[in-house]
Amino acid sequence: MQYIIYLALLAGLAAVLRMPPGRAFVAVYLPALLLLPDTFHAITPGLPDPSFNSAAILPIMVAAFVAYAPTWRPSVADLLVAGYTALVAYSEYVNAGYSEAQNLMFGALTQVAGPYFVARWAIDAEGLHVAMARRFSILVFAVAIVSLYEFRFAWNPFLVLGERLFFPGQGLGWGTTLRHGLVRIAGPYAHAILAGILMIIAYRLSRWLEWGGHWEPKFRWFPALPSTKGRVISAMLVIGSLMTVARGPWLGAVIGAIFVNVARFKRRQRALIIAAVTLIAVAVPGYVGFQAYIEVKPGVDMTMSQETALYRKVLFEKYVDIALERAVLGWGRNTWPKLRGMESIDNHYLLLALMHGVVAAALFGALLVWMGVRLVRKGLAEPGGVNSLAFTFAGIVVAVAISLVTVYLGENAVPAVFLILGWAEGYIQGRGHLAVGGPGAPAVPQPVAPRFRRVIT
Repeated sequence: MQYIIYLALLAGLAAVLRMPPGRAFVAVYLPALLLLPDTFHAITPGLPDPSFNSAAILPIMVAAFVAYAPTWRPSVADLLVAGYTALVAYSEYVNAGYSEAQNLMFGALTQVAGPYFVARWAIDAEGLHVAMARRFSILVFAVAIVSLYEFRFAWNPFLVLGERLFFPGQGLGWGTTLRHGLVRIAGPYAHAILAGILMIIAYRLSRWLEWGGHWEPKFRWFPALPSTKGRVISAMLVIGSLMTVARGPWLGAVIGAIFVNVARFKRRQRALIIAAVTLIAVAVPGYVGFQAYIEVKPGVDMTMSQETALYRKVLFEKYVDIALERAVLGWGRNTWPKLRGMESIDNHYLLLALMHGVVAAALFGALLVWMGVRLVRKGLAEPGGVNSLAFTFAGIVVAVAISLVTVYLGENAVPAVFLILGWAEGYIQGRGHLAVGGPGAPAVPQPVAPRFRRVIT
């Protein structure tokens, strides 16, 4: 039954035969990415083992390449993604050999490069900014609703039902976790912090839609709800985020919101300066307070939170030295040295440096910084009064960058993050605010028909 995953491949193929690649991306790939666990795979002898989302994107990647590659002008961000993808794949090949590395190579292609470049090429070209944001928000909104059951009964239907019905023995390593006596929801995203990251991304997109008037006033099937559709969706996504009990994404969301709300002011540059100064003023004493918090005084018992914070500090210090021993290509995804009692590394940048080298970690960090800076510059250059997608993307990038200090980037969150980065790059390089209905904008252009359709018909 595990080969049911190949239905996603057929669905992607059927979609690109009927519609442009960007619309296929929204219609088929997004549900596979946001509703179906990436932890389930079709174990295929002699071939890579695809998940639902990596199978769905294969024909869409081909169609997008055929349609848009001839007019593609590579950017710095494109080169960073391509370099990162190649380096991660080569690192695993060198450290583990091809038989072990083929799945990671396939994953790097379909879950890093694939979603990035399809989003980068197709969303702006086909005028799908609003459609993509609506579909992304609605799907994660649905996950948040279903996860109310998980929060109440500590039973994850996405993982448990999938394992029992179609994927026996898969996904059992992801158990429901608790914090402060509360169940932490994970949904189809396997881990609570990864779910928190997806909730924050969807919330920011939902708010952008709400501010721009892109939601209908009411739900079609529930018109009696006392609030508007946009507010209900945003509120449920906040509840979903709270149910993850994930402090890293919460912190990232707060800081990201500061950048997003810069766009709400008429004098954005001044607001940005005030926001930056405020963050620095809070961060410096916060860091000093953190160091004092984890300092152990003789004869005084540590709280659980202090122990966790101190554990992460010591872990970071010890593993940095190990990462520097193989700074170029790392130790491999599953073969990096593990210190006794410190097998879990709750910092994606450090884990990436251990697995695939400091260079790969630097490329990934540089990509986030580069995108963040350019998105802020894009937002500052927009006409006043525009509902800024640029600052929304900047807030998402900041939230993700901060969250990854507390967790690894894995499962569905990997393609979701690179999708956002590709979407943002396409927005920067494309029609800007005119593509999302800003003041004085023309009608959203009709989708560009892919050359792939004309070749096969």
